[in-house]
Amino acid sequence: MVDSARERFSYSLTKFRQVALKDGYEKVAEGAYCEVWLSKKAIKILKKAPPKDRGRIGNIFEHLCEQGPEDLNEEQFKAEGRFPTGGQKSKNVMIYVGKSYQLRVYGCWNDGPPRQFECPEAVIKKKNRADQEVLKRVARNFGE
Repeated sequence: MVDSARERFSYSLTKFRQVALKDGYEKVAEGAYCEVWLSKKAIKILKKAPPKDRGRIGNIFEHLCEQGPEDLNEEQFKAEGRFPTGGQKSKNVMIYVGKSYQLRVYGCWNDGPPRQFECPEAVIKKKNRADQEVLKRVARNFGE
């Protein structure tokens, strides 16, 4: 039995006992406000991140799931801008990032029910500026 959302997040990163959203995604957190889904690629990056970063991003996702993004500051959760999804029915989607020191987890909102924050990309950064190519890849992922 797992007691807290942080323990569920850590547990889910090691045990993968979730239902798939779509191919390659795993649910890593859930709460009254939303669910957080990560791609296998993002999970692989998270596992390589320092424990301090994993713990902090787990706390951010726990808060996001239970209470939403309104009271998270820009050092924790930030809108990066709108990017085209590409393809014939292209639309612009807002890309958000969960931030923990140099760990970044990028995603978009998918209205539910239940509401879902889907994260196809994670990176361990060396610079403070967002990599525009990563942001474009995240948007294209939502056009598929």
